Amino acid sequence: MTNREINGSALPATYRNGFEQFAQALLELAGDNLIGLSAFGGWLESDPFFEKTPARSVAVLERVDLKMLDRLASSGAKFGKSNLSAPLMMTPEYIKSSCDVFPLELMEIQQLHALVAGEDHFAELTFERRDVRLQCEREFKGELIQLRQGLLAAAGKHRLLPELCHACAARIVRMLRGVLYLGGVNPAPKLTRDIVKKASEATSQPLEALTRVVTMPDVIEFDAFERFYNEVDALTHYVDGLPNA
Repeated sequence: MTNREINGSALPATYRNGFEQFAQALLELAGDNLIGLSAFGGWLESDPFFEKTPARSVAVLERVDLKMLDRLASSGAKFGKSNLSAPLMMTPEYIKSSCDVFPLELMEIQQLHALVAGEDHFAELTFERRDVRLQCEREFKGELIQLRQGLLAAAGKHRLLPELCHACAARIVRMLRGVLYLGGVNPAPKLTRDIVKKASEATSQPLEALTRVVTMPDVIEFDAFERFYNEVDALTHYVDGLPNA
């Protein structure tokens, strides 16, 4: 990386010091092989829904270096204490060739990231409508299975339902970015509650249970779980009926 300056000014103050230390460690290990480092996710906006989740990042490398990753892994515990998750590792070629396979994940990074070092490899990405719609459909249908299996795994212990719904909602938010993209809303709002509100308007679905999960995740009984499931099912049918073009 020709420009070795680390700029954490866009990061929340509570994360800045730890993230800058992580960026410096990564730069020292990767050297010129590191060509870009971005933080991404709702934590950048101090989104209440993501306040307890580790800070996420993505490093762009000229080439994948497993030995370097292994050395970086030895510092994992240290950075974990700073509430940082392990970074995603990508190459420019991987990013460009994955826009059709992982449009939702790359769209999330594009819409909600801050460049910390090097070059920005996400700002100019474009996505095909058919690829976004197909992944939305696949992911929503997968969530229905996850919810059913999660309910069975809870074995009647309804105290486990809030965690199940919260984990699902975190993935649903990513899908709703895609739904809004398909409806011509790009970029999506920054905060989770605003994404849900905008998606409710765009799909003509109330999404009251989903709103409850993202605002009061600890208050989920079976009736609320059932309503949440039904909303995911309704969103699945909505996406299934959208045209590819």
